[in-house]
Amino acid sequence: MPYISESIRLQGLQDRRRKLTDGQKKEIKEMYATGNWSLSKLGKEFGVSKKTILLIVNPVSADKAKKYCKENWREFQPTKEQRTKATREHRRYKQSLYLSGQLVREE
Repeated sequence: MPYISESIRLQGLQDRRRKLTDGQKKEIKEMYATGNWSLSKLGKEFGVSKKTILLIVNPVSADKAKKYCKENWREFQPTKEQRTKATREHRRYKQSLYLSGQLVREE
């Protein structure tokens, strides 16, 4: 029987794959545009890698990275066991958020 929480979308940083909120991304772009901040300094300030900052401030690099992943997606595929384990962990995480009241179903 599926969890109730499966059909509910995660918001913001509830999705553990996300490292930064949209507001933080906007702030990073503004800070970098001043010229007073390097990629490394911004990475340390926000607790992410230099590469993550680069992909935010430079859309050409982001497009290049997306293109590479699209062309080489087979290299990044997990095994069936890894995928099953990740799916189970994700469902349990969402269910725990739902039961604690942090994840609410919109009706």
